[in-house]
Amino acid sequence: FIIILISHLVTVFKDYSDKLVEIISPSLEVICYFMFTGDFRWIRSLLFYAMSLRQRLSNGGRSYGPLLLSDTPIVAELLAHVGYSHMIIDHEHSTTDIKSGHNMLMAIDAASSSASFRTEPIVRVPAHDPVYLKKVLDSMRLPGGILVPMVEDATTAKMVVQATRFPLQEETAEMESNITGGTRGCAVPFIRASSWNFRSEYMIEAQRDLLVMVQVETLRGVDSIPEIAAVPGIDGVFLGPLDLSCSVGKMGNFDDQEVSSLIRRAENAVKESPAFLASFRAPGRTVKDMFDSGYSLVCGCVDLGLLREAAKEDARIGLDAMDER
Repeated sequence: FIIILISHLVTVFKDYSDKLVEIISPSLEVICYFMFTGDFRWIRSLLFYAMSLRQRLSNGGRSYGPLLLSDTPIVAELLAHVGYSHMIIDHEHSTTDIKSGHNMLMAIDAASSSASFRTEPIVRVPAHDPVYLKKVLDSMRLPGGILVPMVEDATTAKMVVQATRFPLQEETAEMESNITGGTRGCAVPFIRASSWNFRSEYMIEAQRDLLVMVQVETLRGVDSIPEIAAVPGIDGVFLGPLDLSCSVGKMGNFDDQEVSSLIRRAENAVKESPAFLASFRAPGRTVKDMFDSGYSLVCGCVDLGLLREAAKEDARIGLDAMDER
């Protein structure tokens, strides 16, 4: 039964056969369990997760995961075992740089290789710098994504897309007819992203499986969302609620009418566009509320925040126990 099923799946998803094998191989025990219990909902999940995060989100999927500020591959590997569908490696507000970020990407891949699911890395770069983007992309094994902060206009959004794309090749020219070739420098035979040229379809993967998001964090950016989101190659618009509140002089005051109205206006503008809506979870909002409101991707926690809260609770338990003596 499993052999027949895999055969049909590979026929339907012939372009993703390698991913199917990666997902199915470590999951045979789970598959057998569901077969004998008669619960075949796993088939839907299997088909869904055979796609990259970019493809899932483009087909109405959702994703939840943390922001990583700790700049350590140990934490990245640990959290990749938890079950998040994505993790954002932050290069903007953390000490993470190209080298340490490279190590975190390898740690996430290592964890995913032994799990029945894949946590996809998304790298938030410091700025829309094509050289920095190139270095990140050269170190990222796909599928995965990039997030570019402080994008305020369509011109910058176009520059982001150009920096993530190679010049058009014969094998990729017809994949997305609305996107022109980019300006990304090519060192494909010698980079980790292509497994040092052992991944023969990397040029196709780079166009098919790379998620591109831009972050809107200012009043000017909100005004430009229709034009930004309409740029071919921009998959998602990621709202920065803290920066949005700061941009109107009311940092963190999410109950203020001006702040809440600005965020709602930004949300509606993205939902009316071709791009999907993404954001950090703002205080006072639940993850369910955000998904119900039309968000496709939510970043709901920070690794250092998880450590801080767990440590505080552990210390409280220990101190309370000592007081009981």
